[in-house]
Amino acid sequence: MTSTPRSQFNEARAEAERERGDQRRRAVRTVAGQARDQVEFTAMLSMLGLEHSVPGQVPLSGRLAVYVSHVAEAVGVPTEATGCEVSDTATAYLGLDRRLRTRPDHDLMLLWDERLGWYLAVETTPAEAPVVLAYLDGDTVPTPDTVARFVADTASDQTATRIRPVPLPTDRGELAARMAAVCPLVS
Repeated sequence: MTSTPRSQFNEARAEAERERGDQRRRAVRTVAGQARDQVEFTAMLSMLGLEHSVPGQVPLSGRLAVYVSHVAEAVGVPTEATGCEVSDTATAYLGLDRRLRTRPDHDLMLLWDERLGWYLAVETTPAEAPVVLAYLDGDTVPTPDTVARFVADTASDQTATRIRPVPLPTDRGELAARMAAVCPLVS
């Protein structure tokens, strides 16, 4: 029987998928052999975009995107004014359309870091570090409504915590699971 271009394409596609799966499995084995502990293993997989290659591993990048979109909605920020990334550190950014009376020439931004949680800062030039106004006390992954109240209170110049210790999550899988609990996926 003569193969058709469509069947050749399907065969090539299936072969490419098998090869990709093999490469991912080899990469996970390599990471497992190099990591010092489970936390480092999870972090390395996340940096390489391989967190979903391990059965039972919750991908932080997808959970972070869902969490940030829920927070943006609660704060009243359009999706195009947000960003998030999982690399050596998981981070998020929300550009706010608010300004403080004490700094009328500078926009505010809401930032999240897996180690620091949420904090509000004044945007500066790209060469300068942002001026942090306040950190949200409590959990690193609070509910979106809690974050919205924090933004409203801080932007209205109410008292806010300037410095706070935040324990590191035990691992990124746990962090993703906490995000899933706060903001479940909508089917």
